[in-house]
This record gives sequence, structure tokens and C-alpha cells, in this order.
Amino acid sequence: MTNYFRLLVFLKEVKAQLIIRVLLGLLLTVTWLVQAVSTAQAISAVLGRSQGQVQWYIVLIAVCIFVRGVLLYFIEGYAKKMGATLKHTLRQKMLDKLMRLGVAYQNDKRSGNMQSLVTDGVEAFESFLAGYVPQMFIVLLTLIPIVYYLCSVHVVVGIVVLLAVVLSVLLPHITMPFVSKTTVEYWQTYAVLNAQYIDAMQGMNVLKAFNAVRQKRAELAKDSKDFFEDSMRNTTFSLIDSAAIILFMVIGSSVAICVAAWYTYHGEIAPAKLVLMLFLIVECTRPVIELNNLWHGSYLGFSVADEFFEILDTPENNKTQTNNKTQTTKQNALEESPSVEVKALSFRYKKQNAYALQNLTFSVRNAETIAIVGKSGSGKSTIVNLLLNFFQAESGEIFINGRRIQEYTEESLRSRISVVFQDTYLFYGTIRENIAMSQPGASMEEVERAAKLASIHEYIHTLPLGYETVVGERGATLSGGERQRIAIARAILKDAPILILDEATSSVDTDNEAVIQEALDKLSKGRTTIVIAHRLSTVQKANKILVLGEGVLLEEGSHEELLKRKGAYYNLVQAQQRAGVAYE
Repeated sequence: MTNYFRLLVFLKEVKAQLIIRVLLGLLLTVTWLVQAVSTAQAISAVLGRSQGQVQWYIVLIAVCIFVRGVLLYFIEGYAKKMGATLKHTLRQKMLDKLMRLGVAYQNDKRSGNMQSLVTDGVEAFESFLAGYVPQMFIVLLTLIPIVYYLCSVHVVVGIVVLLAVVLSVLLPHITMPFVSKTTVEYWQTYAVLNAQYIDAMQGMNVLKAFNAVRQKRAELAKDSKDFFEDSMRNTTFSLIDSAAIILFMVIGSSVAICVAAWYTYHGEIAPAKLVLMLFLIVECTRPVIELNNLWHGSYLGFSVADEFFEILDTPENNKTQTNNKTQTTKQNALEESPSVEVKALSFRYKKQNAYALQNLTFSVRNAETIAIVGKSGSGKSTIVNLLLNFFQAESGEIFINGRRIQEYTEESLRSRISVVFQDTYLFYGTIRENIAMSQPGASMEEVERAAKLASIHEYIHTLPLGYETVVGERGATLSGGERQRIAIARAILKDAPILILDEATSSVDTDNEAVIQEALDKLSKGRTTIVIAHRLSTVQKANKILVLGEGVLLEEGSHEELLKRKGAYYNLVQAQQRAGVAYE
């Protein structure tokens, strides 16, 4: 609940719109009040047989109705504009933080849950920030003069109305601890259902291949039923709460009217003022009921706010320093041809897990190519994650050109490194956009040159739309090898001084591997290159080969040196040769 009201700080982004929204709301309330007073006066005039005055009151009522229609148009527009601005600010704030938190934070999160929070979750804040908060100002600024007038006519009537209003406004806040549990459950089951659906759609081919559609359908049906039950439970509590508020106002206004009638009967209130008081008491009820509706429209935000601020409050592990000496241009970085040094590096993804790397030490000289090999799970890809500062090492240091990577800004560090990941990811968009992601301002000629070096240009030209072909989500319309070559083209276009190839040819057939390997060999010249490979045939030309086993450096040396030792590397080569993998 405390987190929910922390959202109020974001209203400073829309101060002008908030003020205008409140002023328009007050003007709208004034039209209701003028109409109420005019109606009361018209009734008094009829009772007093003053027909001439009645006509003017009717005209004034008509003007109020017209003005109110105009005001409602502008209020709706301002409310939507204010809400859109706030939601944009909140989403931008959260997405920026998620980007800074990086891979490490999202490893344990389901993408569907995060998607729900970014889209529907942030939507839930609009009713509170753009609706409830302005309406609260309107209620206070409206009811204070009305209650003051009622008290001036008769203090008892004014106090009864004031108590009804105060109880109606405070009741939702009093019952919030009881309601919050159901709202949290409602949001959690919604997020789970959304995550499960995305999971099922993305893995549809696997579900069908293993005849698991029925099982997944049953899981989705259960999640849908849980969401239905929590939705009904949440609605029930909301309706009970809302009914109690309306009951307070109805009882309060009824009692106030009865009290006013009693005092009128005893001559303490003039009949004309009684009529006016009846209409003013009704006008006290109207803004409070609207406030109540906006409050209940904000219920989803009660639980979402906790998750929202959990992200914003998460400390950033990948802290980098702003240092002018390390914020070099790309051209300067290329001239450096930087060295990479790893000293006593130890890391594990979770404290309860085994170490992915233990006391690892190695170095790569300027423009040198080294290869890192080992069985699956030996820690090869973990080195890439640490070099890119996606994760923080438990102990040890990584240096580029003698400087700790933490001394570089993230942009400066990653501008120096070009990577082809083992798990190729293409974004929804065209082939050209995916290749040019590393250099958004690249010309078509530069994109095509990178594609030619990656041996994908000819294939692209066979497509009806060529480079403007949309690849689908995660590059679903392309084969694994085609996706891999586009990723290689993306890395070639970036033209960074440090090149990391994480199983860069793993999804490429044997015929294309030789062509791509030749292109990668040309690309690696003059660059500090780290090759992570499972196919040992791709690493023989490396200046140095590191052999890992369960996160520990087993041996290092050239291809020939390691074969002569007949150690871990020799055993890997023998194993792959027995499996029919060629080396010459």
C-alpha cells in the first residue's frame, strides 16, 4: 500500500495537466451546483407563484447543461493525455531500469510475467494517478464550501453530511489491508496465465512433436480457472466495499435531509433554504461516489505497484564509472587492438550452485586469437557473459588494455566487443534491420558487404523482398544456419576491436562452415579474438587454446603442443574423430 502512494511522485511529470484537470473538474462541479441552486430557486419561485423568475432559472439550467457537455469533452481529453504521459513515463522508467539490471536480473523471471507488468500492469496506474488523485482535490475543494454553507444554515445538518463524506472517503483506505490480498492473488494468477500462454505459443512445435498439446491445454485450463476464481473473488470484495461506501452516503444524506426537515418543521430553517439544502446534499454525494468508482478502478494497481517498485529498488550490480579516458571513439578503440586479461576469476550463477568458473586466469595479447574449448557445462559461455559485464564475478578481475572493465561505461565497454552468440536471436523486423542493429546508420552497401562476408547475401537475394524480408519472431521464418549467418553479418558490420565467437558455426552445415570460417579468419586479423567452439576443427589456427573442465583451466597451448601432451585436449580430439568429425 505504501508503494502505491509512492507513485504520487510521478505526478510532477504532469503538473500542468494535473492543475488544468482539477480546474476543469471544479468548473464541471460548479455547473452542477449552479443547476442545483437554480432548480431549488425555480421550485421556490413556483411555490411563491413567481412565474417570471422561473423562466430565467430554466434558461440558466439549460446553459449549465450545455457548458457541462463542453467541459466533459475537454476533461476526457486532458485525462487521456495526462494518463498517456504518465504511463509513458512509468514504462520508460521501468524499461530503463530493466536494461541496466541486464541479463542477471531477468534470468529467474518469466518473460510473460514481465510483459504483463510492462503493459497491463502500468495501465492499472492510470485510474489512480489520472483519475482518483485529481478527483480527490475536486472533492475537497467542492465539499468544504458546501459543508460550510450547510453548517451556517444549521450546524447539525452540516456535521451529519461531513461525517458521511469523511467515512465514505476513508472507508476504502481502512478496508485496504483486507482487499489487498485478493488483488495480489488476482494479479499473480493473471501474470501466470499470460506467461503460460506465451510459453505455449512459442513452444508450439515442441508440444506437437511430443504429443504434449493435451497436457499443456490442461495446464492452461487450470490457470484460466484459477484466474476466473480470483477475478470473481476480487470483484466480490470490490462490490462489497463499493456498496458500503454508497450505503454510508445514502444513509448520511437521508439522515441529513430528515434532520433538516425536522428543524424546518420547528421553524429553525426557512422552507426556501430547506429546498436548497436538499439539492446541495445530493451534490455532496455525486463527487464522492465518482471518487469511489475511481478508487475501485485502481484496485489492480495495488498489487502491481509492489512489483513495479521492486524493480526500481533493485540495486544495480553492473556499476560502471564515467571516465573520459575510457570513453574513446570507435576509431580509437580499433587503433588500440586491446589486450584482454583475466585474473583469478571465480563465478557461480547462484550461491547454492556449483562454481561455473574457479580461479580462472588467462590473457589475450593485442590482435591475438585464442580458443576456449571443453565439454558442455565447462564454463565457456560464462566467460562471454562476464566479459560483457552481464554478471559480476564473485572474485577476480577482468582487464581490457590494463583497465578493469568496471572502469568503462557499459556503452564504451560493449562498443569494443562484437559477439556472435551460440543462441542466435533475431528480432521481429526485416533482415536489413537485424543486420544493421549493430550500426543503425550503416548504408545499404555496408550491410550487403557484411552479408557477403557471412555468406548470406546470395540467399537473401533469392527472397521476394530481399533485405526487406520480415524474419518473424525470433527469426522463425529462417533456418538455424540462416539465422546464424545473419548474426555473423551483424557482428561483421559492427567492426569492433574485440571479437567473440561463441559457437559461431554451430548451426552451419559443413559446406558453408569452410566459407564462413574463411570470412571469420579475415575478420579476426588485426583484432583481439576469442573463439569458443565445440567443433575443435575450427580452433586449430588459434595462437593459443584453453581447455576447460568444470570451470577449471586444465591446460593451454597451441594445437600441436596440446596434441603432443596427450591430455584433456587430445582426448577431446580423439572423441570427436571417433564420432566422424574431420580435422584436416
